[in-house]
Amino acid sequence: MRLFPVSAHYPYLTSIRTWYEASFPPDERRPFGQVVQLLACPDMHLCGLVDGDDLVGFVVYWRWPEMLFVEHIAVDPDRRGRQYGQQAISQLLRLESPYHVLEVELPQDGTSQRRVHFYERLGFSAAPFSYAQPPYKAGSPAIPMHLMASPAIPDQQTFRTLSQLIRERVYERFY
Repeated sequence: MRLFPVSAHYPYLTSIRTWYEASFPPDERRPFGQVVQLLACPDMHLCGLVDGDDLVGFVVYWRWPEMLFVEHIAVDPDRRGRQYGQQAISQLLRLESPYHVLEVELPQDGTSQRRVHFYERLGFSAAPFSYAQPPYKAGSPAIPMHLMASPAIPDQQTFRTLSQLIRERVYERFY
């Protein structure tokens, strides 16, 4: 499995859009047209997860000198359980960065607990500080989540710095 950079003219954007909209509730994603527009932004990356010639999922991540932030990752529901997500995250972890960071739901049910454990098995640790995902739409509420990182975020000052960069560069920048 490999990560394949996607452009605005990628023939499989329809599949990526379907998985994106099915995998994330409206409050946890931007309108897909905005995702396509952001492909022109040099620090945002949309990659298809490709196995042979088959698109099996996608990942959206941002890369800056301070961190690599994984915004979204999803696998075709018909192909889940084949370790594509694990392979994608492992490939992202090989990209040099001081921190690899992502947001994850609070572990309140079996599904969200499995998701947290999935990232923990890959070397991520939940920061022990309060975090809320800023809203994608102005006027919407923030969503309580955990910020997870590899390596672990060592202190509250680093946490504040990284969470503020995410807020400014991902959520507030494109309103």
